[in-house]
Amino acid sequence: MRGSITIFATMLIMLVSQFLFTVLEAGRNLTLTNIACMNSEAVAESVFAQYCRPLWDEYHLLAYDAGSDAMGNVDIENVKSYMKKLTTDNFKIGDSGTFAGGTIVNGTSMLRLSMDEPESMKYVLMTDDGGDVYTNAVVSYMKKNIGYETVRNLYSQYSSLNENKSAGEYDDGKIDSALEALKVNAAHEGGGKSIAKSSPPRAYSAPSSASKGRQTSESKAESTGSDNTVENPLVKVQKVKASGILSQVVDESTVSGNSIDTSARVSGRSLHKGTGGWSKSSDDWYAKVLMQQYILTYMSCYTDTNPNHALNYEVEYIIGGRASDKDNLKIVIAEIMALRTAANMAYLSGSASKQAQAMALATIIGGITLQPEIIEGVEKGILAAWAFCESVLDLRALLDGDKIPLIKSDKSWTSSLYGMTSMLTGQVEAKSSNEGIGYKSYLGLLLFTKSMKNISYRSMDVQEATVRMTSGHESFRMDNAICELSADVSYKYHGTFLCFVNLLDGADNEYTIKNQAKYSYYGR
Repeated sequence: MRGSITIFATMLIMLVSQFLFTVLEAGRNLTLTNIACMNSEAVAESVFAQYCRPLWDEYHLLAYDAGSDAMGNVDIENVKSYMKKLTTDNFKIGDSGTFAGGTIVNGTSMLRLSMDEPESMKYVLMTDDGGDVYTNAVVSYMKKNIGYETVRNLYSQYSSLNENKSAGEYDDGKIDSALEALKVNAAHEGGGKSIAKSSPPRAYSAPSSASKGRQTSESKAESTGSDNTVENPLVKVQKVKASGILSQVVDESTVSGNSIDTSARVSGRSLHKGTGGWSKSSDDWYAKVLMQQYILTYMSCYTDTNPNHALNYEVEYIIGGRASDKDNLKIVIAEIMALRTAANMAYLSGSASKQAQAMALATIIGGITLQPEIIEGVEKGILAAWAFCESVLDLRALLDGDKIPLIKSDKSWTSSLYGMTSMLTGQVEAKSSNEGIGYKSYLGLLLFTKSMKNISYRSMDVQEATVRMTSGHESFRMDNAICELSADVSYKYHGTFLCFVNLLDGADNEYTIKNQAKYSYYGR
């Protein structure tokens, strides 16, 4: 039996076939578009999954180390090549163009794509925008670890401490002025000004019986001989100042000898620049407290060292900016000393009993022939020396891990006027107080007064130096560390069903899908 079909039926079948194949290709195109987006996301995440492990392990910061190319710039071409390799692995495209079971579309060759070279790649480096990128990285992490109310309370505390740090006015020049007045007076009594240049202030006799009772209640007077004379405390304080405060508050043999190379540190060299731009600024009170708490938590300091870090006193470096741990510790001690002497002077200025003792001692040292205004100057010098002595004891306690009150009271005051010399010579520490503040709180107060830019760049200095201590990361640079990346990506594929549509005979059967591969560690 012979069959037949009309021309109309034939044309109808062709039209229906064309429609069906077009629908199938449209569905395939939609599926490939979704697969392309899936691959772009997967590739971007895979790149950023290769984060710098030591930076995370030690400091809880995420960044992709892109490395440097032959010209010393950020090796962004290596990133592009890596993205193409990942795409090839995902679709398992062989050298001959065949497909062999990829990760994304395993089992079929009808849903395969090939990636062109990524274009218009934009990236943000950790060091970009004057430290804002780094600050945002820290703030993003710390927001997950500290509640807003806690941050606000910390801000209030440090604001209060900052306002009270100048509660008293301390001028150590008053010690030198008092000594000079005593020298001039001694020279005058000796009959010539020439003596004033060379003769030291004379020792003074022990206080009268009335004074002795007060002296005994505080400490024993320091005797210099059988004649029961005692050393002038102004002289001892002047010697301590001249020898340096560090040796008075710590055993210098235990101070860290670590240092970093400051010639090529982040805060001092010319940095690579990203191309992505960063409009978000974090220079406000909230960011500052979060940055401060991050540093105090993850950076080492004198009372909390970390052997895995390049510097033992990282917080002190962020404050001082010197190459060695020792030099930075000196700077921090000097700054805390200034805060403590001012606070202790505030207490002495409000204590009538302490001022009476200082006036009595000034009179004994100067003698009855000394003019009243000179005695008053000597008294001020003695009060300054006393505040200095108490501050030395404070620092010893702080560096030993104890807490001391911000403003002293009669109960918390430690040093005595007549025992000043022995206290400075020995290792006496100030009285500890659970209601006081410790060494780290003083570091926090000092950080609170620094600019965010300095804090950010100096933090990156020490972090870069620490990462470089890890095998395989010796050339790590913070300005090669990518935090965010985006690139325009093109995928190519060939039509499968449209080749059966005769209306497209001779047309180019290659198609392109474009989208964007983007990833950010910090959720912009």
